[in-house]
Amino acid sequence: MADARTLTMALIGGTVATGATIAPRRFLRIFGLTDEEATGAAVLGWRLMAARTMSISILAARGNDTARDLFLPIQVMDQAAWWWGYRRGQLPLKTAVLAASASGVIVALDLSRRLGR
Repeated sequence: MADARTLTMALIGGTVATGATIAPRRFLRIFGLTDEEATGAAVLGWRLMAARTMSISILAARGNDTARDLFLPIQVMDQAAWWWGYRRGQLPLKTAVLAASASGVIVALDLSRRLGR
């Protein structure tokens, strides 16, 4: 069984992944995208992110160290993607802030775990 921080990271990742998979258009509205912005390509992109995140979350929660160690580098890349998309006008500010916030909690938890605090 994984430690509490890893389980929390997995819970956050799994929750976001579930929302993006089961009800992607509603999920995208919560994250600030309009129905016009929630194109088929946008839904597909979020579902692909969800598949990746759910896989890592499940494996990490089961105690897989490799999956656990993937949280930080993947979330750092996601942070770059959210802010780059915003800067290019491809994401509204609300979407970038909400996505970066969820990702940021995972980054903070994983840094705390890695630093032993």
